[in-house]
Amino acid sequence: MKGLKLGFFDIKRMWQHIHGRIALIFLLIIPVVYAALFLGGYWDPYGHIEDLPVAVVNQDDGATMDGEEMHAGNDFIKELKKSKALDFDFVSEEKAEAGLDDGKYYMKVTIPKDFSEKVTTLMDDKPKQAELTYEVNPGKNFVAAQISSSAMEEMKSKLASSITKSYADSVFTSFHEVAAGLQDAGDGAGDLHEGITDEQSGLKDLQNGIGDVNSGASDLADGTEQLAAAHGKLADGIGSLHTGASDLASGLGQLDDGAATLKSNTDKIADGLSDWNKQSEKLSESQDSFTSGSEDLSDLIASYMKEHPELKDDKTFQQIAAASEQLADSSAKLADGQQQLGEGADKLASSEEKIADGMDSFSEKFGSAVSGANKLASGASDLDSGFADYTEGFGSVQSGAAQLAAGTGKLSDGATQLGDGMTKLSDGSDELATSLQDAADKTADIQSSDALTTMFADPVKLTEKQLSDVPNYGVGIAPYFLSLALFVGGLMAANILPLGRRQDMQVSGTVQFFSKLTLVYVVAIVQAVILDLIFLFGFQVDVKSIPLFFLSSIIVSMTVMTIILTLVTLFGNLGKLLAIVLLVLQLATCGGTFPSELTVSALASVGKYLPMAHSLHSLQEAITLGDWSILGNQLVDLLIYLVVVGVIGWIVSHLQHRPKKEDELEAA
Repeated sequence: MKGLKLGFFDIKRMWQHIHGRIALIFLLIIPVVYAALFLGGYWDPYGHIEDLPVAVVNQDDGATMDGEEMHAGNDFIKELKKSKALDFDFVSEEKAEAGLDDGKYYMKVTIPKDFSEKVTTLMDDKPKQAELTYEVNPGKNFVAAQISSSAMEEMKSKLASSITKSYADSVFTSFHEVAAGLQDAGDGAGDLHEGITDEQSGLKDLQNGIGDVNSGASDLADGTEQLAAAHGKLADGIGSLHTGASDLASGLGQLDDGAATLKSNTDKIADGLSDWNKQSEKLSESQDSFTSGSEDLSDLIASYMKEHPELKDDKTFQQIAAASEQLADSSAKLADGQQQLGEGADKLASSEEKIADGMDSFSEKFGSAVSGANKLASGASDLDSGFADYTEGFGSVQSGAAQLAAGTGKLSDGATQLGDGMTKLSDGSDELATSLQDAADKTADIQSSDALTTMFADPVKLTEKQLSDVPNYGVGIAPYFLSLALFVGGLMAANILPLGRRQDMQVSGTVQFFSKLTLVYVVAIVQAVILDLIFLFGFQVDVKSIPLFFLSSIIVSMTVMTIILTLVTLFGNLGKLLAIVLLVLQLATCGGTFPSELTVSALASVGKYLPMAHSLHSLQEAITLGDWSILGNQLVDLLIYLVVVGVIGWIVSHLQHRPKKEDELEAA
């Protein structure tokens, strides 16, 4: 109780003097002045960025797109004139540079010459990004540079959305042309399907024809094999014919010699007749062989002609046939002559007298025989030569027939594969026609609208959900500045109020400490109340709870005063310096301006245990957040600081005011 009286006595004594009254009044309002100046100066800086001067230089030359002129730079300028994001000033390059250098402008935005040209390349194979160049000078004002950069990012996004919307309009307009093209493509696919169906029908006819060709090729191969078998017999007959013709020619020569001898020497007729009989027997044998060979040849050729009527057009084979007929005629004539010779021989044998008469007739017949024999020899030679050509040609025919049979087999397989492919193609073309028709219908149903093109230009809508209502920058940073103002008020109290030891009164340390504690608590409470009233009604701020806001401010102020009083009690004037050091440390670590996670980790770990961190959180809860459980925990932490530090100060004060032994001895 005595400590309380002494505390109020100190206040009364200061109030009795004009300087004391001024000091007390200044001390009570210093937190308000401090907080009001800071909060008033930065109450809503982002609400006035439209006053931040920015220079804009438009150098865009424009471009042509789809036959129409495009000036994206001018369009961007129009958007900037409508925008209230910054104070845009549209000037020349020289004025912009000069204004940026002398601080008239915080940023310079340049639209380059090729801006529109690059915008038109959006749908090209290799599009080029349109560029906007902006220059800032963070050395003059870093925050202004940051705000300007953020504003330009927002304007860039709006410009990009505008460009995309224009292209989306063009794309949706062209959808009708695409739908018509798809319709034509669908009709074409339908025609293709019908054509493929017709082709499948023709392919069946082709497969049937290939079957017939394949069958004919097999028959041809069989015929060539039979012809090859008969070919040997034909070769033997021709050989016999050639031999008989040679023998006939030889016999006729001998007969000619005999006839000459007969004519020249009739006396030797008997001997000649005997020789002639011998030769006649040989001639008869040759004639039989010749007749047999010619008949076989004639029959063979006739049979071959019947089996192969296509040989009628073969000149070589016709020559062979003609020669065989000629050979047959000659053979008949030769047979007749031989018969006549036989009859003559009989007559000659019976009557040699009639030889002379018969020689004339024989000479005539013999001339014909010689002529026929010569023709027979020539025909046999031609037949032999023609048969050689025929043999060579027949080999080619036989090889070609085999190749034809193999080729028709492959052709049949290919036709089968082609049929399978045509079936798949038919199914695919039918499906293609259906799909194209569906695509055409769906594309035609697409209707362009402002909402649709806007969605394409800006497909993502960002929705912000705020867990607390902070109307402006000043309210958001108020807990930090209020805590700082109360701490500054405590420092000022340590320099204005008489917190040292009393020199004119003998009091105990407990009385001394509690008298000073009463003094600073009265000042702390008044400071907090005045500060809160100005904050609530001067700045017109709505807090979550007015009573808890006052309670929080008073506890914060009393805790700060207790800490400073204890430091002064411990260290005297040095304690005031330590209080300033403590304030600076808390300003850097409490997270009032930037989150503690963005500061040095070592400082952040220390700052969360210091009083201002709890002061900051308690005022945040009372002003904007409204979580009373967290607020209660923070106030309890502050009260723990108050009690612990107050007990330390009380103990130190008690120790400082103990009577010394010398004083006790003197008193005794």
